[in-house]
Amino acid sequence: MKKRDALFLFILILISLLYNYHEIIFKGPWLPHMWRAADCLSITQNFYMEGLNFFKPAVHWTGPQGNGKTISEFPIIYFTVAKLWTLFGKHYFIYRSINILLVFSGLFSLYKISYRILKDNFWAAFIPIFLFTSPALVFYTNNFLPNAPALGLSLTGIWCYFLFRDTGKKKWLVLSVLFFTVAGLLKVTSLLIVLAFFSFQVLQSYSDIRRNGVNGKALLSRFLPYLPVFAILFIWVRYTDYYNSNNNRIFLQDLFPIWDLNAEQRNEIWKNLYFTLLPSFFNKKALAVVGTLFVINIVFWLNKGNKYLLIIPITFLGVMLYIFLWFKAFDVHDYYLINLLIIIPLILLGFLHELRTRFKMVFSSMIFKSTAIIGVSILIYLTTMTNRLKYDVNDPILKYDVALDQAEKELYAYKQYNYRRTFEAFESITPYLRSIGINRNDMVISIPDNSINISLVLMDQKGFTDYGYVPTKRKPKERIEEFKSIGAKYLIVNDIDKINHQEFTPYLQNKIGEYKNVSIFKL
Repeated sequence: MKKRDALFLFILILISLLYNYHEIIFKGPWLPHMWRAADCLSITQNFYMEGLNFFKPAVHWTGPQGNGKTISEFPIIYFTVAKLWTLFGKHYFIYRSINILLVFSGLFSLYKISYRILKDNFWAAFIPIFLFTSPALVFYTNNFLPNAPALGLSLTGIWCYFLFRDTGKKKWLVLSVLFFTVAGLLKVTSLLIVLAFFSFQVLQSYSDIRRNGVNGKALLSRFLPYLPVFAILFIWVRYTDYYNSNNNRIFLQDLFPIWDLNAEQRNEIWKNLYFTLLPSFFNKKALAVVGTLFVINIVFWLNKGNKYLLIIPITFLGVMLYIFLWFKAFDVHDYYLINLLIIIPLILLGFLHELRTRFKMVFSSMIFKSTAIIGVSILIYLTTMTNRLKYDVNDPILKYDVALDQAEKELYAYKQYNYRRTFEAFESITPYLRSIGINRNDMVISIPDNSINISLVLMDQKGFTDYGYVPTKRKPKERIEEFKSIGAKYLIVNDIDKINHQEFTPYLQNKIGEYKNVSIFKL
């Protein structure tokens, strides 16, 4: 490894320490969006405990058929972690480490791509480090969701494709297709850059045909690498639809388009997207700078710039199309935005490449580079505070905070307090449940819990929560009787004060155990 590569990785690790990765890596699922993290862990845990078939995953929430079978993204990470747990024991750091390695591989690949294009060590390192100040990317890299790893795999695929173009060795093309395929199977939005390159190739082919006529061999060489990616992804989507239609359909696999919402709903989501999700996606002031560079790139392209600058507006159109097609998801789901981050390094690369070509002195200027260092240092500081706040409002580093909003601090303080008061006991309750005769596959009703799997996966228990069964919402007796008919044997309550409806009374007569704040009743 070259010294400049080792230096970049050292800087990346140093920044990760500021983000508190070395402590977070050992933690279980956590706020925000603990709901989705628990779903990922649930699939992994069931692979681990039951040795399920790779193509037949299941979660703890058992559903109407009492088996919990469901599927979403390609379960390669879940299955791999389960096998590693089998060898080394169940440790959260194994799962988180795999996601971190996949994202870091992508950031390192972006660094190599940037150096190949810009031939400058400073700017090559600046671009991935700038990207790694995204609060959402930082939070979900050291996490359990597949969105950030999908972005990392996509970036790694781009680097392998560059290696193929540079060396002509087909192994790099095969690896590129493999990385893109797995990235798309994890999250189809990670193929945004692939679709942008594909669209660019279509436009180039059209231009070449008009000038020189049809060259079948050239067209085949251009588009052949895309075919296995799209074909495998299509097959997987069809399989997941088949599997879920025969089992439980709890994961989003459809579009959430903007035109399905009324004006009031659209306005509310626009507000959430701008005021809540956008700051998680990237710092607003930094985005304003990136937006300005986007416009400058367009001007450069119109003024005889590099033809590859066209990929930037194509990608931007893809970003906008994605937002409109999945608009309903942007009420609270910031992780849906992660793979849109690809537009940021594209804009920076395009601008810096043109700057290097047109204004070499500015590109190499120490003043310009010093300004960039100051800017990215501020972003790292802000993201450090934000990421630490999410895990612990009492983190000692937060005493150096001068930027966090007081309302945000109070919100996280309340969420962390409420978790400790209600759900924290589930982290250690499993041995107690087994000691009073409740086996892992004995179905329980765990309430209150609006998520699919949080309390169930924490105590590794099959059963039901407050999620689903819409016709019985706010009808405790009907819900419990329906769950009993499917096989529920026990009622587990983490906040007894919330179970004050008189219809609960008949089910609270046979108390068989109590663990911290959790009460356990036999039905």
